[in-house]
Amino acid sequence: MRFFIESEQLRDGTVTITGNDAHHITRVLRLEAGDLLECVDPQGFVHLVRVESVGSQVTGRVEETRKGLQESPLHLVLFQGLAKGDKMDLVIQKAVELGAAEIVPFTSRYTVVKLGAKQEENKLRRWERIALEAAKQCGRTRLPKVEKVLSFGEVVAQVKEAAAAGHLVLAAYEAERERGISQIAAQPKTVWVIVGPEGGFTPEEIEQLQQAGAEICTLGPRILRTETAGLVLLSIVGYRWGDLG
Repeated sequence: MRFFIESEQLRDGTVTITGNDAHHITRVLRLEAGDLLECVDPQGFVHLVRVESVGSQVTGRVEETRKGLQESPLHLVLFQGLAKGDKMDLVIQKAVELGAAEIVPFTSRYTVVKLGAKQEENKLRRWERIALEAAKQCGRTRLPKVEKVLSFGEVVAQVKEAAAAGHLVLAAYEAERERGISQIAAQPKTVWVIVGPEGGFTPEEIEQLQQAGAEICTLGPRILRTETAGLVLLSIVGYRWGDLG
């Protein structure tokens, strides 16, 4: 089982785990002294740890350390139009599996979901838990971030900064018919991908993104659902410039 730890939890070869992770190790997994677990630190190093004690605090000794090789060579950021129901849960889980380093939900003109401050706080905590569990399951060595919900104006402002910094920003648009990702000449290290909500983007929103520096692209002749489009876009980018395939 894999756990993510902070730097201060590793001292002189001893790992200390408290809180929910300690409860999970002790009460759910029922590990005992002598059992092994993996701990990943913020630098992406994977430590093989031999458990010494369990309880409200779990301690163990590091027996082996290696550099994790599971992270994409690209820094992938998914800007996902806020979707209704449990679609965001699916998107976040699968985006983490596909190598996304950050997932940024946002609202725009055709966003159906309206979240109050408390709802947004609860959703964010839920999404963070989903990202954590997905990262453990697929062997990630970096814990992906789930950011707070942005307005479309905030997205445009961030796109402008990213494009100015030389990052590749791709925005999928169902009305685009000609320019696919294969036609974009680039050798990026950071790629932002942007997908609209259920209703898509308005032409005015696409124009704003384009003026901010985003490349507008098609994902093919079929219209994809919002929970599909972002995952397809991450997959294509990972295949073309990253480590998929």
